[in-house]
Amino acid sequence: MATSIVSVSDGNRFTVSDLVKNPLFIPTKLKELMENQFISESLLRDAGANPSGIVGYREGDPTFLDDDVQDIAEFGEIPVSSGQLGIPRMAYAVMKALGIRVSKQMIDENDIDAVNKQMTGLKNTFIRANDRGARTLLQSAAVPTMPVSAAWDDTAGKPRTDIARGIEKVATARPAEATEDEYYGFQPDTLVVHPGLLAILMDNEQILKVFNGNVANESIAYTGAIPGQLMGLSVIQSRAFPVDKVLMLERGTVGFYSDTRPLQFTELYPEGNGPNGGPRETWRSDASHKRAMGLDQPKAALWLTGLVTP
Repeated sequence: MATSIVSVSDGNRFTVSDLVKNPLFIPTKLKELMENQFISESLLRDAGANPSGIVGYREGDPTFLDDDVQDIAEFGEIPVSSGQLGIPRMAYAVMKALGIRVSKQMIDENDIDAVNKQMTGLKNTFIRANDRGARTLLQSAAVPTMPVSAAWDDTAGKPRTDIARGIEKVATARPAEATEDEYYGFQPDTLVVHPGLLAILMDNEQILKVFNGNVANESIAYTGAIPGQLMGLSVIQSRAFPVDKVLMLERGTVGFYSDTRPLQFTELYPEGNGPNGGPRETWRSDASHKRAMGLDQPKAALWLTGLVTP
């Protein structure tokens, strides 16, 4: 069976000297470690590249035209209608970058563990930065909030009821001047939760009652893990998100990201001229990307607040 290589210690054994002699090895592994790890790419849609670093968009475009479909008599002229436009907004791409080093001492002592720790640390730091950026974006005042009926760590807490109310609120969101039967048509499909909330959910009787009968083997009371879906909503965890509230949204609709520079890595290169990596005796690889993010349909999301007793 094939073995996945996710660090320099997997597969055939490499020495630190081998890594320096193959300058594409570390950036290739870093790219593999970070693929499909950014929460912004899970929650937002890819709006394509932007060469200027600036993205213009409109927030809250209605999904109906101004006029209704008309009854037309024979030989009558078919009218034309247009839709309203949302509030014009701008999103600016921000450069994020960080590098790691390999030293001559690591080579001499073949300290492969030190190299692995730096690679893991770079991956974790980039993921954390992306989670923080997505959290800041989604905590915009344009995203509605709804307090739960009672804290979920209280015996009176009713997470199933609160989630159902939240689904209804997102599904019935509409523009300010819409008619009674005009909605955006959002369908929330995702919950973003802090891992610290999972213990609270595991102890809540209302949640546990969902997993009975034929799916008892999936009950979080036994497995200790959140199910793949909760009331039809996929569950995504993020330690960067607040522990006292949860985000519900229609993934891919609430907003977008657009890259001026997709995530990229330099090959391992000496930091200075001369032998042994220059006067610092170091080689380095740099990771960087430049991304703009924006919310063009903020009502496709909802924060449930007050989940934890103060």
